[in-house]
Formats: sequence, structure tokens, C-alpha cells
Amino acid sequence: MITMDLTLLYQEPLLYILTLGSFVVITLFLFVQYARPAFGKRDRNPVVKEEAPGVSVVLCVRNEYDNLVRLLPALLEQEYETFEIVVVDKNSEDDTEVLLASLEHFHKNLTVRILSANAKFGRDELMALGVGIRAAKYPSVVFFRPDCFPSSKKWLVSLVKTALEKTADTVMGYTSFTGSSLLVRYDMMDQQLHQMGATRRKMPYVSWGNNILFQKDKFLNGREFETSTTAFNQSEQAIISHVLEKNNTHSCVYPCGTVVLDRKITLQEYHHNRTERLCTLMLTKKRAWFLLTLEKVFIAAFYILLAFACVRIGKTGDSLLMILPGGLLLLRWITVWMHYIGFGLHLDEKRLAYAAPVWDLFSPLVHFYYLVASLIKRLKN
Repeated sequence: MITMDLTLLYQEPLLYILTLGSFVVITLFLFVQYARPAFGKRDRNPVVKEEAPGVSVVLCVRNEYDNLVRLLPALLEQEYETFEIVVVDKNSEDDTEVLLASLEHFHKNLTVRILSANAKFGRDELMALGVGIRAAKYPSVVFFRPDCFPSSKKWLVSLVKTALEKTADTVMGYTSFTGSSLLVRYDMMDQQLHQMGATRRKMPYVSWGNNILFQKDKFLNGREFETSTTAFNQSEQAIISHVLEKNNTHSCVYPCGTVVLDRKITLQEYHHNRTERLCTLMLTKKRAWFLLTLEKVFIAAFYILLAFACVRIGKTGDSLLMILPGGLLLLRWITVWMHYIGFGLHLDEKRLAYAAPVWDLFSPLVHFYYLVASLIKRLKN
């Protein structure tokens, strides 16, 4: 008869209590923090039944002719009743201006603003975004990057439907990095999912300013921007971080509400952008982001304690005892798989569920690497 020698559990109870405790904590994190993007209501054909509010989609471009040839028709063909596209051209040197002028002539809902270069203004990213917001004629504004692409003609409907259903002033959509490396895709998904979960807990923050619907008057009449933040990171994130409202922010989990980054991001570019955005979060004191750090601490603790338990059991020679840590590991990976399958269905993010347990194992290392890198960068500045 095969039996297990359980004396090891009595000899080192603290090790197994801590292992089981860390497992319980990270499982609760999964089901509490990420329930909506994994298991929420999914609608692949959203419809706005009541009178739709007007929305202005703002793009800031420079030498983006090739992207705009594909992007503008996709935006102009959105199945939404009242919207406009506002394009701010930052002194392009290719055929962007010609393209915009020709399209503006045929489309009444396309507005073009030209921002001429002037050395005394330095970097013009924030100025272009401000010009675009002020040129918008509708109360709701969405930032859209020229290197992104809407996943559906129902993209704008999805954002507005979420706003109406949740009576939200701000709606955070999802951006997929499909063409980039798996590291970039998993890490950006991790960041955005936590952002969605924090929003559900009434602690909104933003790590990526693209594909977010907000109210124009929050920019024009809200609190003044902190110079240190906007000077450090002149991007959509710097603006959105200042217009968020705690009780009126929700995330869009309709598949049609996803936009796709239409190019591959190099690791060097991603490292720069990732640390810069993280520094902006620190400057804007978005403390909810540090809950993600706490989550990664518990995940790392679980795998480390599990490894210690396996080593201790291995020294006893009783292989049947491996069922205990092995069972916890399998349960963890099953819950991770369940959530990532749900994420893929809701956010139209394909083929990331397969290796999700591997990412779960290494994600604390990536998280703490960027945390340290951003702290070093902030100290240097």
C-alpha cells in the first residue's frame, strides 16, 4: 500500500502555511481585480439605443501619410451617428497636408488644423493635443494615435455605450500590441488590465493615454496641470491623468472597443516609453498603481515558497508529497488560463492564453525591473 509521510508538514508548518496563504491572496487578486474584463458581459454587436452624444476623435500627426491613407477611411466609416475627426498636422514634410486637404473637402465631419513649427515652443506634442481638444465641437473627446487602427466599425459605439450604461464621464478602452513581441504584449496587457480593475474599485489611473473617452470641459475647466508632469511626459497620458474622475470612470470590455497598434514596437523604444510613463504615474501620485506592485510581491512569494517546498520534499525522497505543491501550482495555472481566455474574448486579444502561466511566473521580474529603471531615471532627472 502506497502512503505519504506527512511528518514534514508538522516539522515545517510555517513554510506550508505561507505557501497556502500566498496562493489564497493571489487567487483573490485574480477574481476580485480582474473579474470584469474576464467574465463581464460581452457584446460583439453593441448598439446605442438612445440619442447618441457627439464625440470628437483627435489625432496629432507628423509625416504620417502612409498610416493616414488606411486609418482615416476606417475612422470616417464608423457606424456612429454624431462624430467628427479632428486632425492636427504638426508641420508634416510629406504628403500628409495634401491628403488631409483633399479629404476635408469631401467629408464634413473631418476638421484639420495645421500647427507650424516654431523653435521657441520647443516640443509641440502637448500643444498639438491642446489645439485638437479646443478645435473639437463635441463635449466628448477621444485621443487616437495615427499608428493605431480600430478593430471594428463599432469601435466608437462601444465606448459610448459603456459611457451611457455606466453613466461615466470617462471610458478607458483597450489597446492591443498584436504586432510586437510577446514580452511587450503581455506586459502592456498586464498594465491595462490592472488599470481596468483599479477603475472598477474607484481608483482610476492611466498608463496609456490612447483610446480613452473623456469630457472636453475637464480639460478646459478642470484643475491646473502640474508643470513637472507635463514637462516630463508630453503625451496623451499626461492629459488623461489630470482629467480622471474617481466615481465616473469605467472601462470598456466590448471586443469592438479595442484598437490595435499597427506596427511593431522595438524593445528599446518600449523600454523608454515604459519607464517614462511609469515616472508620470509617480509624479501624478496614482497610488492605485502600487497595488500592482503588491500583487507582484505575492506572486513572487508564492513561486519562491513553492520552490522551497519542492526542495524540502525532494530531500525526503517521498515523491508522493509533491502532489501538494504540484496541486497548488496546477490550480494557479488553471485560474490564470481561465482569466486569460476571458481576456481574449472580451478584448479581442488573440493567442495570449497559451503561455499565460509562463508570463505569470516571470511577470514579477519584469515589473520590478521597470520599477527600478523608472526610479533611477527619475533620480537622474
